[in-house]
Amino acid sequence: MRKIFLSIAVLIISLNLTAQTTISEAKTLSEGTIITVKLLKEISSASSNTGDIIEFETTEPVTVGDHVLIAKGLKVTGKITEAEKRKGLGKAGKLSFSIDYLQLPSGKNVKLTTEVKGKGTAKVGAAVAQAVLLTPLFLLKKGKTIVFKEGDIFKAFVSKDTEIN
Repeated sequence: MRKIFLSIAVLIISLNLTAQTTISEAKTLSEGTIITVKLLKEISSASSNTGDIIEFETTEPVTVGDHVLIAKGLKVTGKITEAEKRKGLGKAGKLSFSIDYLQLPSGKNVKLTTEVKGKGTAKVGAAVAQAVLLTPLFLLKKGKTIVFKEGDIFKAFVSKDTEIN
């Protein structure tokens, strides 16, 4: 009888420890976890400036087992890291941004990492050839403006293990 009681006690304690470990693991957002976000407002190389803050929101929940760590619709912020308007001679604009922080409902920020670059193809050679052959007005030909549209989807990654409260 005593052996049965000890066996049951050991089983209950081990199940309790396993449950606590699972709950603890479920509260940690692991480094490298993918966070899918969508852009909330269109950005363009014609109107953006380096350092401008841009906003996103999460598009799908992140779960561990049955626990939802990150809900859909949470605020994510980033910033423009490079913005260059299109130029003459067919030189395209440049637009790069980073996705930096996920804001949790508790107010805590989770550091994210990623960088998105948008570059057009420069057509300087074609513009010069057209200008030489046809008319100097082709020297005024502008390159492409880089645009990321509202609703565009991007992937960001958690930069380090983060405890979720």
